[in-house]
Amino acid sequence: GVTRLLLTRIPFFKEIIVSSFSCDSCSWSNTEIQSAGRIQEQGVRYTLAVTSRQDMNREVVKTDCASARIPELDFEIPAFSQKGVLTTIEGIIDRAVAGLEQDQPTRRVTDKEVARKIDEFIGKLRQLKEVSSPFTFILDDPSGNSFVENPHAPQRDEALVVAHYRRSPQQCALLGLEEVDAKLPDAAEDLRDEVLQFNTNCPECNAPASTNMKLVQIPHFKEVIIMATNCDSCGHRTNEVKSGGAIEPQGTRITLRITDPSDMTRDILKSETCSVEIPELEFELGMGALGGKFTTLEG
Repeated sequence: GVTRLLLTRIPFFKEIIVSSFSCDSCSWSNTEIQSAGRIQEQGVRYTLAVTSRQDMNREVVKTDCASARIPELDFEIPAFSQKGVLTTIEGIIDRAVAGLEQDQPTRRVTDKEVARKIDEFIGKLRQLKEVSSPFTFILDDPSGNSFVENPHAPQRDEALVVAHYRRSPQQCALLGLEEVDAKLPDAAEDLRDEVLQFNTNCPECNAPASTNMKLVQIPHFKEVIIMATNCDSCGHRTNEVKSGGAIEPQGTRITLRITDPSDMTRDILKSETCSVEIPELEFELGMGALGGKFTTLEG
């Protein structure tokens, strides 16, 4: 036979590879899909209220790791029990019926009671295709790559509920993903709780001194790195502030009217690209002077 591969994109969704096989001798044909993208950050669950024949014609992308359920019949197609497929709601029911009928001739000989119960269940599945009464179709995919068509897209579909969720450790193992220990602290978190110290020389007397460095999160502001040097020989002390984040899209100008001595104790964060001006004294401290400082107005 001939297998054809097509890399395609589902509108409002993502890329998939459609694999179609057909045999000219016996006319047997089969269609499978494989995801052409990566496993998504979250799993997805589609819940569709099927109320009409039009709902049976909705396109469905079901990956091999997705499970399909119809709660009204207590029916479930488990994950990895079928290959990924691009089909419709009716097509999924037809595939389920074909799978159940596959071994029925043998069962009717070896276990008539089980075969009778399966025949009854197949009849219920076929009745669903007529949509004589509404039912619920649930497609749950921990990889996040399955899809149920919304014929009203990009508008909201009242009959379809799409929910994204975080995968459980069992689902991560099922997909072959390494489980990340949530208890492991972030490297930046470690730095916030730790004061780093390294040896240097005093800029005044050149005696050996130590510089302390700490990453600080200023409330309602951003992260900065404070570097402080203390010299035990001459008593020289200095501190410098470096930005711990990216340059902001816009600059900022802060104008403070000083009316009381208590204003002189206000904390000030001055970056190395900041200039300071006191118009009453015609005084201006240019950009780059003094470097970055975390101090008070008096300082």
